[in-house]
Amino acid sequence: MAQEAKKAEESLNGLHPQKIEAILDSLKDEKVCKAVSGPWKSRIVWQKGFRVKAYMRTHAIEMDEPTDLDATDMAASAHEQLLSAVGSCLTVGFVLNATKRGIKIHDLEVALEGNFDNILKWAGHAPDGNPGYRNIKAKLFVRADADKATLQEIWKMAVDGSPVTQSVCRGTPVLTEFEAV
Repeated sequence: MAQEAKKAEESLNGLHPQKIEAILDSLKDEKVCKAVSGPWKSRIVWQKGFRVKAYMRTHAIEMDEPTDLDATDMAASAHEQLLSAVGSCLTVGFVLNATKRGIKIHDLEVALEGNFDNILKWAGHAPDGNPGYRNIKAKLFVRADADKATLQEIWKMAVDGSPVTQSVCRGTPVLTEFEAV
């Protein structure tokens, strides 16, 4: 009994594998899966200039633009946060899949970068084009107790299973509305 309790408390990569397995198995229940699937929500409130505050569940983060854009640069920009969201979700997916396989991670970092395709559209100087990222590069740096082929397989699973990455890759439609108050 004590050994069973100890096993349940064991952790790997800061997670509890048995608990993770139970959580993932619970997603097979249609009600649980539906509840976890959303809706996920964020509310953005303008502060001043280009600064905004985003509220999600019980969390809040600020966003701003660089001083070159007549902003205060008090926080990362929305496009930098998009890169960070992709990287964070890829990291979570990698850690999840490595932990499921019992692989200990020693160091992990994801470096992301992107270039705007046509920023002139955002600035109002071009009627057409994509003001967003042309592409996003994501590179994993990892040291873990597994061979290169296994780590590459886990990385592919993280990319293919990342809700944020796949939302960006697949061009998820943004359905907009307007209300003057």
